[in-house]
Amino acid sequence: MKVKEIMNPDIYKVDENENLYGTFKVMHDKGIRRVFVEKDGKIVGVVSYRDLVNVFVSKGLFELIETKIGDIATKNILKIREDDDIKDAAKIMVHADVSALLVVDNQENPVGVVSQTDILRVFIKE
Repeated sequence: MKVKEIMNPDIYKVDENENLYGTFKVMHDKGIRRVFVEKDGKIVGVVSYRDLVNVFVSKGLFELIETKIGDIATKNILKIREDDDIKDAAKIMVHADVSALLVVDNQENPVGVVSQTDILRVFIKE
């Protein structure tokens, strides 16, 4: 089965200058566990719920107020092509200890997100 068959085409993004609260609010309101960080219309990073929790417990109050989401975003975004097999996506996620991958087309344009939950749904149905 191909990644494009199970991916979510919605890519939730926040601007790199968004604060931690604004980012957390987007994630909470949308019921998502990660957002992609955008700069000038291009995805430049990713922040997960786990990343936010780590920042909240490791920084002081004044540091939290001044921290922009672009400062804590993971810049190395793990990607997979939409035509790749979901088994390859699962292997990458397990190896890298991440819960989702950005899905790109053959021109490297973002087209969606595939998560562990998306893959598990396939196995539950089979």
